[in-house]
Amino acid sequence: MMRQELERSLPFREGIRAEYIINFLNACEKAESEIHGIMIACHGKVIFEAYNAPYKADIPHIMHSFTKIVTNTAAALAYGDGLLNLDDPILKFFPEYAESANEYLRACTIRNLITMRSGQQRSIGGNEWRPLKSSWKDAYFKVPFDKEPGEVYMYSSGNSYILSYIVQLLEKKTCRELIWERVGKKIGLTEFPWMMSPEGVCSGGNGVSLTTEDMLRIGLLYLNKGRWQGEQLIPEKWVDYAMGYADPIPPVDGLQYNYHWEHTEDIWAGRGMFGQTCGLVPALDMVFAITAADEHYAAMKLFQREIVDKVKANEEVLQDDHKMAEILRQKGLCMTLEGKNISVKNHIGLEARDFFWTPEKNQDGVRRIEVHFDEDRLLYVMEDGRGRHEVLAGLDHWINGMTTMTGSYLHHQYEPAVLRIDAIAYWSDFHTLMMEWRFPEMAFFDHVSIRFEEEQVKIERWVNMNSQDRERPVLIIKNKIGEAS
Repeated sequence: MMRQELERSLPFREGIRAEYIINFLNACEKAESEIHGIMIACHGKVIFEAYNAPYKADIPHIMHSFTKIVTNTAAALAYGDGLLNLDDPILKFFPEYAESANEYLRACTIRNLITMRSGQQRSIGGNEWRPLKSSWKDAYFKVPFDKEPGEVYMYSSGNSYILSYIVQLLEKKTCRELIWERVGKKIGLTEFPWMMSPEGVCSGGNGVSLTTEDMLRIGLLYLNKGRWQGEQLIPEKWVDYAMGYADPIPPVDGLQYNYHWEHTEDIWAGRGMFGQTCGLVPALDMVFAITAADEHYAAMKLFQREIVDKVKANEEVLQDDHKMAEILRQKGLCMTLEGKNISVKNHIGLEARDFFWTPEKNQDGVRRIEVHFDEDRLLYVMEDGRGRHEVLAGLDHWINGMTTMTGSYLHHQYEPAVLRIDAIAYWSDFHTLMMEWRFPEMAFFDHVSIRFEEEQVKIERWVNMNSQDRERPVLIIKNKIGEAS
């Protein structure tokens, strides 16, 4: 099936001032809310799209918990097929745990899973399970149920995994297969990957990678009550539940969490960790999608303040404003996160071009480091328990490529077999060679410093943000300056 392109328009033609979008982008920069990709659609037409290099339109981005919206959509299909009953107890599908179940677990329903009110003792995050090679289902039911289900909101990706498992049992296919066959092809999604558990079940709460446009298309489907080009793909009744239009759940601290969609002020949003956001603004017939590295989750609040509030307050009929629309377009074309890092003029002169180092014993099991200098680039090599990993970096310029570099301990326990990477190396001071590694498929980017001291070399690595440690233990090499072994 041919993917139909989304219609395009200029902001002022859809009742949006281009300057509002410019102000929003500037506010994000000021708040250090790092946008990787952004699309805004109004009245079904795309009025703005831009990407900060090295992030691109056709590179899927890890969604983190926006994945729950995809799982929610699979559940909607099972609901529409008459297979999924929201009030069914979850033990109906997992009778092997019934004998030891207490009254709280016995009372937990599918509805309690979706609304994050399962009654479990603690939350379960994806970073806890991704390294796990045994049953995720067993791991879920080992966490005690100690509260009345439906009473207390507690966000947990474990609930979404069990929902994914139930949908697979009901439909006899994975959530990904179900979505792709009945929704993805029709609304024009790319063929997205989805992480699987050791049991062969889609991870549910996380693990999908989508482009920014994929997110926008999903948002348009929900904004239009489950209809796409005249065809009802998911039940309108389910969308009403999902958004809280029907049977709304009381807000917690001002945030209403329904079926994986959050509602605050004028925005209903499906969100993922570190700022992955698809926002619906029904009052303006608008959808926006953002991939990001937004540790403080500022972008959605700024979108409300700089765009939604301004449009609502200004009732003037907009005149043609091609000049401001062109300024916005040019701003989008010039967006980049590839900083112009240039080496200091006065830095150490190395006596060799190839270095082979054995670090002291370390927590990460790094056995060997190599650095190979060429005219305008360097090759950094690390060997650990996963194998040999290489990063090619330009000296004072960026190079894009692929890498297998270990990074789960800095990247929320994500460890793709191969990753896109953009890398630069430069001398930040007399003794220190600095590298920046950008991973366009992720919210994370790393810095690596190699410091040449009189009696040793020190290698440090850290990340922009993480749910766990942000830096690794320093690697110490006892070689002298310029010594190759």
